[in-house]
Amino acid sequence: MSSLTLQLSVEEFCQSAELPVEYLLEIVEYGILQPCGQTPAQWLFDANALAVAKRALRLRRDLELEWAGIALVLDLLTELEQVRCENSHLKQRLSRFEQP
Repeated sequence: MSSLTLQLSVEEFCQSAELPVEYLLEIVEYGILQPCGQTPAQWLFDANALAVAKRALRLRRDLELEWAGIALVLDLLTELEQVRCENSHLKQRLSRFEQP
C-alpha cells in the first residue's frame, strides 16, 4: 500500500487556504504552523497544516482574535480533543468491569 503525502509550497498553500502570504508569515511566527524547510522559499506544508490554517482563519474572522489568541485557542482545542479521546478510551475499558 502506498502512502501519499500532500506537500504544498507557500504559493500553493496560500491559494488552497485562501490566505494572504502576510498572514501565513504571521501564523508561522506565532507557532500556529510549523513548515518543513528553513526559509519561506523552501517551506512545505501538509494537509494537516492546511486544516489548521483554515481553522485559524475562521477563528480570526468569526471571533476577531489576534494571532496570539488564536494560537492559544488552537492549543486548548487540541488538548480538549486529546482529553475527550482519553476519556472515551477509559470509559470503554471501565465498561468491561461494570455489572450489567
